[in-house]
Amino acid sequence: MKKLVLKAALISTICLLGIWLIRIAWLPLIAIDPTPLIQNRFSSGGTLVDRNENLLRLFPDQNGDYSCYLSLASHSQEIISALLTAEDRNFYSHPGFDPVAISRALIQNISSMKIVSGASTISQQLIRILKPRPRTLSTKISELLAALWLEEKFSKKQILEFYLNSVPMFGNIRGFYLASLLLFKKSPDLLNLGEAATLAAIVQSPGRLSPFNPKSNRLLRKRRDWIIREMLKLGLCTIDEANNAFKLNIPEYRSQMPFNAPHFCDLYQKVRGAPKGKKKTTISLPLQNLLYQTLRSHLPRIAKYGARQTCGLILSAENLEILAMVGSSEFGPIAGGFNNGCVAKRSGGSILKPFLYALALDRGFYPSYVIPDTMQPFKTPQGEYLAYNADRKSYGPVTIRNALGNSLNISAVKMLNQVGISDFYGLLVDLELLPAQKGAADYYGLGLAIGNPELRMLDVARAYSVFANKGRLKSLSFLLQDKTEEKQIISAQSAFLIFDILADPSARLFTFGTPSFFKFSQRWGLKTGTSTNYRDSWLIALNGNYIIALWVGNFDGSPTRSLSGASACGPIARNIIDNLEKGATERIITCPPGIQKVKICSISGQRPGKFCPNIGYDLFEGNADELLPCQFHQSATATHELAPDYARWIQNRARQNNSDPFRLRGNPEIQDPYQIAGIYQEEDASASETSRLVAGGALPDAVWNDIRIISPHDGDRFVMRSTNENFLHLRAIPAAPVSELIWLINGREFIRTAPPFEAYWPMRAGKHRITAISEGEAAAEVTVYIEN
Repeated sequence: MKKLVLKAALISTICLLGIWLIRIAWLPLIAIDPTPLIQNRFSSGGTLVDRNENLLRLFPDQNGDYSCYLSLASHSQEIISALLTAEDRNFYSHPGFDPVAISRALIQNISSMKIVSGASTISQQLIRILKPRPRTLSTKISELLAALWLEEKFSKKQILEFYLNSVPMFGNIRGFYLASLLLFKKSPDLLNLGEAATLAAIVQSPGRLSPFNPKSNRLLRKRRDWIIREMLKLGLCTIDEANNAFKLNIPEYRSQMPFNAPHFCDLYQKVRGAPKGKKKTTISLPLQNLLYQTLRSHLPRIAKYGARQTCGLILSAENLEILAMVGSSEFGPIAGGFNNGCVAKRSGGSILKPFLYALALDRGFYPSYVIPDTMQPFKTPQGEYLAYNADRKSYGPVTIRNALGNSLNISAVKMLNQVGISDFYGLLVDLELLPAQKGAADYYGLGLAIGNPELRMLDVARAYSVFANKGRLKSLSFLLQDKTEEKQIISAQSAFLIFDILADPSARLFTFGTPSFFKFSQRWGLKTGTSTNYRDSWLIALNGNYIIALWVGNFDGSPTRSLSGASACGPIARNIIDNLEKGATERIITCPPGIQKVKICSISGQRPGKFCPNIGYDLFEGNADELLPCQFHQSATATHELAPDYARWIQNRARQNNSDPFRLRGNPEIQDPYQIAGIYQEEDASASETSRLVAGGALPDAVWNDIRIISPHDGDRFVMRSTNENFLHLRAIPAAPVSELIWLINGREFIRTAPPFEAYWPMRAGKHRITAISEGEAAAEVTVYIEN
């Protein structure tokens, strides 16, 4: 009997060797091509990893299994040695099948009259993994032939790498990498001898040798110890290493699957579909954890003010890689935590103002240009619009630098009125903050300057990158391999000037002061935003390295208790920036050509003259001689002489200050605007001594448009209340200083008003022409309609 067994083994070996010798000619004709099998195996399912190969999330393949591809070089030598000792000791010397192992198995199985030993090589097992079929004699032959072709097409290292990444381990886990992480919380290159032998032992029978119940855990330990003893016999480990490995307890519980940056992974899947294979994202897991932990640490503080949610982003300023994304305070059902606040549309408050002033700078304005921060109503398709600053104060003459730095609403609305709503809306479309829609500019109106559109944080952070990249808008990167696209939006000079303003602590002293959370080691540009009723609190911080976007509020839109962008997000930003600055080399945002530092009058923002009491400096694009000479200081007085726009502002200051350095140019007398005089007579009362009639309302010598009637507006309609007296507020602003304006109602003189050129007229039903004229025959006229 023994001779027959030996003879059969010899014949089988000779036949197999003969098959191998003529393999090149006939293998393509009769064997399964392994290449499509390998491609199919690793094209199904996928993994998102961070920029340093840390796992973010696994996506199942078509069979519901999870794996993560890892190179052979990233597996420890202990794993390779343990696996080959257990499964294929002649791996590096056989051609795809092992004649010696086949002979040995054949002898053992015939002698025992049952299958007690297998002879499948790693190559044959890989074919079985790639194309599972019932284990019959014909499939064994097919697998052997496919293994031969596999060895012809791929190197030993490649075959071993394929095997290590596809072999079933436990449950629906494939590959040593994921099994190592879940069972030992280590990557494969860090496994010791006992841990490596444990994983190698599981391969023989993942179901029977599962570590997760006591009985199979004992069987697994027995198999593992046998592998270690065999390695000791082969000289692959020392006795001390073997003894230490024998002592290792095999865990009976596995760790949870990786689930990092959940909102980012969800967004990636939504935008680009489930990944195929391993995709290296732009996420930095240390920064992701920093952002998440920092936001979480501030929850108790903001909860005191009625805020339950927060979210944030960190982008690379240079190439717009998404380094960290936290879409809610906790990914879960509480307070809508499954929502991704980074892509939810929220009111931006003042967050758009830098783009408005960038447009103004591109139009020829400059940082020291003065805007009258004084109350003024504007006519809009939706009715009269009156902007207020957040603190309900007016600041008089303010430069663009101070208007933006202090986030003044009145100044922003006036600047938008000058540059044009449609043009500003067009810029926001170019920045991809808003979609191009017909009539949208009129719909948003002047409120576009102070945050009535709803915006996505991801878009806002991207748009702010133009200030760090010389006015160029770049595409966002989800993967390190993404190609960057860019387009020029604003000039490099305007981009730098806006960043310089945002990074200037002195520019925000009026409203923000110098809080400790706005003090940093490096130069950071900051912009906050707060929506109506304190529903949304925003902060954007940027320098040459990073763009940080933060939001605090409630996903259901409920208001907070007076949380502003600064108070809610400022301390969070400080914690994040302090960590980012540690050991980081700052990428400086450099000043482009064409910008110079010039002397200015600190009050007027214009070229200083000999009477200007305070001289400062600001940045200016172009020739400094283009700056207008100071109009506020024309004589050797201790006052600042302002244009008629400031009449009401000066009058209001007079109520609070005994001595005020501001006065109207020419020093005309300022009256109380809350007067009611020249009570209107019926139309037949032409004999009134206090009322002069201008025939037909004609003003043949008038210079129109040198006066602006800002209340009421032309075409306004009013409905009088029956229970109260009804008065119409009259207000005008002359272009040049005058001592008084004459108001006409339907061509008849109503009243003469000194600065601030305001009065109240008792309304009457009907159509009325309201005219304002000055001593110099400048005039303006509007028509209003009044109903009972």
